[in-house]
Amino acid sequence: MMRNAAWRTGAAASLLLKAAVVLAVLLAALPALAQQRVALVVGNGAYRAVPRLANPAADAAAIAGALRAAGFSTELVRDSAKDGMEAALRRFGVAAEGAELAVFYFAGHGIQVGGENYLLPVDARLSHARDVDFELIGLPVVTRAMQPARARVLILDACRDNPLAAQMRGLSGTRSVGRGLARVETVDLGTLIAFSTSPGAVALDGTGRNSPFTAALVQHMATPGIEIRQLMTRVRRSVVEATGGQQVPWDNSSLITEVVLRPGRAPAAPAPPPVALAPPASPVPQPTPQPAPRGREATIAPTAPAVPLRFAAARQVAASQGIPLPADLPAEAGRGAHPLLGAWGGTPRWNRTARDYLLIVLAVDAAAGSADILLAAGHGTTRSFSEGLQPGWSRHRAALRGDSLIWQDALGDRFEARRSDFFGEAVEIIHRRSGSGGRIVNAQGQIGLGRIE
Repeated sequence: MMRNAAWRTGAAASLLLKAAVVLAVLLAALPALAQQRVALVVGNGAYRAVPRLANPAADAAAIAGALRAAGFSTELVRDSAKDGMEAALRRFGVAAEGAELAVFYFAGHGIQVGGENYLLPVDARLSHARDVDFELIGLPVVTRAMQPARARVLILDACRDNPLAAQMRGLSGTRSVGRGLARVETVDLGTLIAFSTSPGAVALDGTGRNSPFTAALVQHMATPGIEIRQLMTRVRRSVVEATGGQQVPWDNSSLITEVVLRPGRAPAAPAPPPVALAPPASPVPQPTPQPAPRGREATIAPTAPAVPLRFAAARQVAASQGIPLPADLPAEAGRGAHPLLGAWGGTPRWNRTARDYLLIVLAVDAAAGSADILLAAGHGTTRSFSEGLQPGWSRHRAALRGDSLIWQDALGDRFEARRSDFFGEAVEIIHRRSGSGGRIVNAQGQIGLGRIE
């Protein structure tokens, strides 16, 4: 009896020990499961009913390689028909359950119909507007598949132009085919969506192995420790430089945490050299600013630059939009010094001014509550807020008020530039006209610009 009792006690202890070991293994695995990072990469180029694209297969392979190197569990799908894309999205949705981060990348043809975005499988055939719902993959299908993940990133190199509008019948004012992809005004909390170019614009497929957007993305993903919004700023600058300002990537974010695609320590940035601000006001009489030769905006004599000339991307955007800039444009003090340092311009995120603007913040003195800024603009459109405004630039000492810069030009017009997000990736410029320059259609105009440098 005693031997049986001892055996039972020993067996129970052995079972408890095994259970404890199994529990410890499961508990140890939980952090790894919670930190899971998954990705689905799709590259469609071998289209059957619309023009083929040369780069998407190579673009997708390059992005998949970069994501795997960054530790993502990645599925690569190339030249997929609709049923194949749907099956891949179904698997992606399962993988996203409990994942820390889910990334979706698509290279290929994309189209907007009635303000909604769709991705084209290689077997898509569109002869009538009703075919859209059965032949294409709507972007909401993708976002719903990713929903279980804690954070989500969608990257679409899918704004290539295509001839689908000419092929489709049954279109109407409420369901028309637009150029490029449509603006996504709202995204689910915890989501960033990036487009290879701005809404309504067409991206370049590129003449090399990869598109300009994907080439820049792969290049900057190789640097560890970069937060995704800062990464997209670097990508935007590279694409603007590579395309001569013809293509300006765009993104929209509702992320509430920092997202880093490639973990690791970011390389330390060199300490920026000081940039001299304009001297404070003094009793010495100052010359009255004179109107710019080609427009109504005043040109204030710039202070001597303390660092070499830069702003190559800003110059390219200005040249493409007919915006004049001073020849001796000084350099910025350094992006990391203040979120309002840099340049914003290119294709606007929204525009209620009917005019192209370029804002360059040369230096910020947070202690003094001021900034050295340069605002440049192109032609104003007739019968609009900007009627009568000619191309010109002016330099100002702006007041720094929280996330906003406020100044007034020589004609009494009031300007305010304010950050639209925490990282300063977008600014909204509000222009209130004084009336001294002639007839005013509206008293106020607004424009949203993305960071280009």
